[in-house]
Amino acid sequence: MKNLTIVFNYRVLVVSVITLFAFYICSLYDIKLKTDFTIISIAIIFPLVFTITGAFQKRQEAIKYFSDFRSNLIAISDYFKVAVTDGMPKKAVTEVNSILKEISDQNIKSLKNTEDSDTIDNVRDKIADIRDKIITYSKFLNEKERDSLVNLKKELSKCSENLNSLSEHGTPRSLRAYCLVFIYIFPFIFVPGIYQYDISQTEVINSSLIMFISLLISFILVALYNVQNLIENPFDNQGLDDIKTDIYNKLNREIG
Repeated sequence: MKNLTIVFNYRVLVVSVITLFAFYICSLYDIKLKTDFTIISIAIIFPLVFTITGAFQKRQEAIKYFSDFRSNLIAISDYFKVAVTDGMPKKAVTEVNSILKEISDQNIKSLKNTEDSDTIDNVRDKIADIRDKIITYSKFLNEKERDSLVNLKKELSKCSENLNSLSEHGTPRSLRAYCLVFIYIFPFIFVPGIYQYDISQTEVINSSLIMFISLLISFILVALYNVQNLIENPFDNQGLDDIKTDIYNKLNREIG
């Protein structure tokens, strides 16, 4: 049921009311407009498809960086665990794993709450703590292990910054605002345009069909806009296609 109702919100109600108002005015005053309906493709469909594609690509990139971020955390933990056999104190593994868990938790919190700038700063501080731990316990690591850990820390920072950028910067807001405005204006173009056609020989049926088609087209456009809006932030767990960030909480078990 959620799959069917998730695209319904106040925008659907607003567009429906506007469409019914446009239908009422056109039927009352017999307003007809010779309209080329290709304007729908140029003015609405193309920008909507562009923003939906952009939001989907953003989601796919986020999945990649999320996976890389998690893999780097586990790899850093594994390096320190293996180094215990070469004389590294066990407390080093405990300290590093504790920091890695905090990085994972703070990163998810940062992506879910983009308005709180402190969380991403916390992630950066904890990643810096990992660097300090590598320096502190470097004497228990050979040159190859040190270089690998430094590279993993670098990749961890890169993934974190990329994820933060994806959550902060979405598809162009001006284009999305334009689409929404035109969706609201669209009924005043479409309804009088379809009134020039006699869909049915019966006046009552003809009016009913015009009203139904107008409402259907308006709903389709605003539903597509809502879908794009839901995909826009793949971290808030509000859309059906959002990244399931809770899965990554299982990381605590893997690096414990």
